[in-house]
Amino acid sequence: MRLTSLGHACVLIETGTERILFDPWLTQRLDRFWEHHPPLPGDLVREVLDEGVDYVVLSHHHYDHHHFPSLLGLVDGADVDFDDSPRQSSEVTCVYPAGPVPPTLTASGLGHQAISWTLRRFGFERLRPVTPGDTLTTPGGTTLRTFPSAVSFPEMSVLVQTADASVMLCGDALLHEDTVAAFQRADAPRIDALFVPAHSISPPGVLTERRPLTDADTIRAHAVANFDRYLASIPATVTVPSSFGWRISGEDGHDYAWCNKTMFPFTPAQALRRLGELDRDGLLWGPGQVLEVAHGKAVPADGPVAPGAYDFDEVYAEITLDPATPVPPFDASRDRYGHQTRDAGDMLRELLERLVATDYWYRALDDGAGRHVVSLYEDDGTETSFLLDPVADRVTRLGPGLARSHVTGAEGWTEMAASTLEAMLGADLLFGSSFALWASNGVLLSAVFHHPSFYTRHVERALREANGA
Repeated sequence: MRLTSLGHACVLIETGTERILFDPWLTQRLDRFWEHHPPLPGDLVREVLDEGVDYVVLSHHHYDHHHFPSLLGLVDGADVDFDDSPRQSSEVTCVYPAGPVPPTLTASGLGHQAISWTLRRFGFERLRPVTPGDTLTTPGGTTLRTFPSAVSFPEMSVLVQTADASVMLCGDALLHEDTVAAFQRADAPRIDALFVPAHSISPPGVLTERRPLTDADTIRAHAVANFDRYLASIPATVTVPSSFGWRISGEDGHDYAWCNKTMFPFTPAQALRRLGELDRDGLLWGPGQVLEVAHGKAVPADGPVAPGAYDFDEVYAEITLDPATPVPPFDASRDRYGHQTRDAGDMLRELLERLVATDYWYRALDDGAGRHVVSLYEDDGTETSFLLDPVADRVTRLGPGLARSHVTGAEGWTEMAASTLEAMLGADLLFGSSFALWASNGVLLSAVFHHPSFYTRHVERALREANGA
């Protein structure tokens, strides 16, 4: 096998008979908040994918693995194609996880059920949903064995096997007991190269509530323990800390560099050092670098970017946890998006209407609770707080000032700019790309903006943009 990194969790595997692309995110920016780090070299995607692909494998539905503009770039006739030769989407087989679980409206939009609809809407015709745990064999003789993730929605790791090599890509998956059991068996498969997620759960509240970082040692210890459990469960010739090829980077003059020092307790560089402590062979790679895997060995090889071209200590120093980094307070006069054209009260009444039939709404009716204080900073410079009551179906003006100053009991709170709320209600701002544009201790906005109607509107927007409209 020949493996080429396209950054983050995106890998092209060439088996000699087939080209298999995993978790495509093929643009420098994911959205207005995240970007590839290290950056994608300007012509890398064109150079690596010029011959097209036979398979696209999606580990799960989150936007950094199921990225609309990147998928559209693989479709024949798309204006965003990588060159002038058409891509035959009808000949590309898409493999993705499915399963008998209720819809889960988790980060980046609609749940996993939307993958097949989205792929068809983008023009892909050959779809192969799998239940994590299934195995499929390609016409070229490559085996794709899938393993479940310990999450509430279908997500999978994938073991890719040929006669010469065996590589396991774990994406973002949390280690599942079924995976552990599979590698404890006497007939457990040999792994030449194991790609283990090195990202970890970010410290709570830093971004969403602008809470100062506390107890960094415990947070990092938890991340290390997750990584160690992977290593103890799955032996491999070489382990590559993976699925961590990004940084937070705001657009339009927004400076979120502080996030990169407060959100990531365990970087790939730290994971590589941990491998050394445990006497496990490991390596790091970046966009454009190549690994050749055969006969029990995985070694760097010449590719678009030479082995050794990246100084990974320097790369990851920028996103290494530093407890001394101050977390600035949220300021809706600065942390905002767009321009306001609608009345603040009208927008909040629409927000309350869109809350109807969400999980949040049902829980509020059952508990007689769910009241939420929202303050909106308006373009005229005023800041006003309102009480949203889903049980009484009422929006009440409380007065000037921040939401937190008007909380009197068990109410949740959210502070944001009116222009940001207007952009979100108009589907001009993808929910997953909106973090840092408000501060909140509740999930009211998540309940509203993970609604399927917003997801479908973002798909249609991606189509219009790809067609130059």
